Amino acid sequence: MTLRAALLGCGWIGSEFRTDTPVGIYNHAAAYRACPDTELVAICDTDPEKLTRAGERWKVTGRYTDARELLSQSAPEVISICTPDAMHFEGVKAALSSPSVRGVLAEKPLALEAAEAEELAEMARARGVALAVNYSRRYSTGHAELREWIRGGGLGKIVTVGGFYTKGTLHNGSHWFDLARWMVGEISEVTGFDMLGETNPDPTLDAILRFENGATGHLQAFNASAGTLFEMDVLGTKGRVRVVEPAGQFAKFHLNESRTFSGYRVFEAGDVWPARNSDTVLHAVEDLIACVKNGNVPRCSADDGVAAVRVARAVRDSARLGRPIDLQKNV
Repeated sequence: MTLRAALLGCGWIGSEFRTDTPVGIYNHAAAYRACPDTELVAICDTDPEKLTRAGERWKVTGRYTDARELLSQSAPEVISICTPDAMHFEGVKAALSSPSVRGVLAEKPLALEAAEAEELAEMARARGVALAVNYSRRYSTGHAELREWIRGGGLGKIVTVGGFYTKGTLHNGSHWFDLARWMVGEISEVTGFDMLGETNPDPTLDAILRFENGATGHLQAFNASAGTLFEMDVLGTKGRVRVVEPAGQFAKFHLNESRTFSGYRVFEAGDVWPARNSDTVLHAVEDLIACVKNGNVPRCSADDGVAAVRVARAVRDSARLGRPIDLQKNV
């Protein structure tokens, strides 16, 4: 059965990202066109030029500048929310309120406030709608295999996690927090620091983390004007693995007895293997369709989206208040 699909937001991730790059299908319109179980019947954007470009590129005649008109007139069964971050909450809420909608794929973050994200998750549960969040690394084959290896004891007991990121604590920082939760475990406490002093609505903050399993972590902000950066370094009692992007590779190190200094254990370089990040948005759409048809829980669920927002907001609150935030007391 082919499901009627719609797209709210025709910008970069919604429609305009090129499909001839090594990452493959990495925009939502292309994913709906490539998925044999969906037909892209309607698109929406308040920018007439973006709307026209998307409509012509993907051969979609159902074009709208108002989301509620799209929902009422096109009656989509699945829909992607690819609007700017500040518009995610209203867009997802409108989709969840539409009788025809059975599945929603929301770009990250799910909302800008934890209470709003929780409201959306509860709406989805109440209506029985599959609500997924596109934290794209969850839909990467390589990242999924790396997670299974780490969770299976490949690094031994996790000791600490480090990393770098750019472009906002909620926008890209929540990507890192979601990956850390998925790879390592739940985050129990955060301390935020405003080292860069950015004045935009979503400043890029530094953070110190504690995990429920006893591991520690630190995330460092990098100035986006100098370059784009997203890295994670996971260290355990048996070894270490570095997730290096946008190079798209994992570097493994083994913790062995030093060949030079007796009594010391050192990290020695091991394999380097590709992250295999291609077609992640297509995989997200395919996962959503399986959830709609079979009642599965999305690979990145509404609850995962809520958790990432809660961590990011706690980092913001901690930096403002000047003290750690215990997430276990703020559930």
